[in-house]
Amino acid sequence: MAVAEMLETELIKAAVAGDIDSFGRLAQRHYPALVAIGYSVLSDHGLAEDAAQEAFARALASLPSLRNKARFGPWLARICRNVANDMAAARARRPRTEDAPSAATDKNDDDIQAVRRALTQLPVSTRELIVLRYYDGLSYDEISSALGISKASINGRLTRAKRKMAKYLQRDGFLGSSI
Repeated sequence: MAVAEMLETELIKAAVAGDIDSFGRLAQRHYPALVAIGYSVLSDHGLAEDAAQEAFARALASLPSLRNKARFGPWLARICRNVANDMAAARARRPRTEDAPSAATDKNDDDIQAVRRALTQLPVSTRELIVLRYYDGLSYDEISSALGISKASINGRLTRAKRKMAKYLQRDGFLGSSI
């Protein structure tokens, strides 16, 4: 077992025993990944942070029931994904209000919106990888720990995701004719 994994296992054991500081250290370690997972579902950074906080609260309450302590990261990610899905469903049920017309956006805002639209075309699991890697800058090791998938799988999924996004962007006239 790697030193980082051993330390995490020890933190989990201490948190289960009631050491709130150990859970705090686990939360600090996993917070960026959970925000990215929340963002991949909600497309709103503030709501993604709320989803991460709620996931930590639920995880703290359920930590004694975690059977495989080595799967803490993927377990926590699943909790966050469920919280974010619940938040998205609640948001969809609320009546929408008309937004005031905004001022003309500059080219950079248009570019950002085009990339966001392309991102929303991807499946949620693929969006998670894109957000974890390129928005939050997590390493393959960190993503692997958070989601419980191999680095080779991460690489393949990211490669396919970038190709799909390029096609979406090209179709929408964002990219030139060569990819």
